[in-house]
Order: sequence, then structure tokens, then C-alpha cells
Amino acid sequence: MLHAQQLSTSVPNRFEQRDSFRVSSPMLQVEINGQQFATTNWSLNGILVNGLLENAALDMPVKGIFGPNGTSEMCQFNGRIVRIDLKEKQTAIELDGSSREVAALLPLWVLKYNLA
Repeated sequence: MLHAQQLSTSVPNRFEQRDSFRVSSPMLQVEINGQQFATTNWSLNGILVNGLLENAALDMPVKGIFGPNGTSEMCQFNGRIVRIDLKEKQTAIELDGSSREVAALLPLWVLKYNLA
């Protein structure tokens, strides 16, 4: 397990995808193990959440729900932690890509709720 006192900045996973097209609007509300987060940005491949998951570790599998902030639309997702940034207090999660619902809803939410 990763312990915050051992690190001072960012812990990247060598498999993190940095070339994905990211959007910041709409902001997504994310819930993982009862913890609530908001996204900084997201793509079809992953989400960057503001906050650190309790007992987080690189490559740790995560399950949760997310949806556009301020709406009742929610979608289940599965993924894994690919970066923990202690300085910025952010966690990057790679989506597993197997959910057709996630693949369909994320682009729809950009069209429906994009406020930029």
C-alpha cells in the first residue's frame, strides 16, 4: 500500500495514458467506497479526481459511480489507479474500457451538459 508520509509529490504509473483528449466540462461527481470527489478533467480512458482515496495504491482496482455534477444521471465504472499526486491532492484513474454504458454516456454528457 502507498502511504502519504513516504512521498512528497506525484507517483506515476508507467502505463498511464497522457495522449487522451481531456475535457473539464461537464464536471463529474464521483463516488468510490463512500468517498465523494469532483473531477478536474476526464476522457473516455480515465478520470482525474480532486482528492486522495483512502489507502490508495498504484494499480489498485476501483469501482464506483459517476455522473455530471448537479444531475441525477449516474453510471457505474471500473478502473485502476494510475497516478497519485500528493502535492496537488489528485488521483488519476484509468477506466477499464469494457463498459458500453460508460463509452456511450461520456460523449453524450459532453453534448448535453458542456458549459464551456
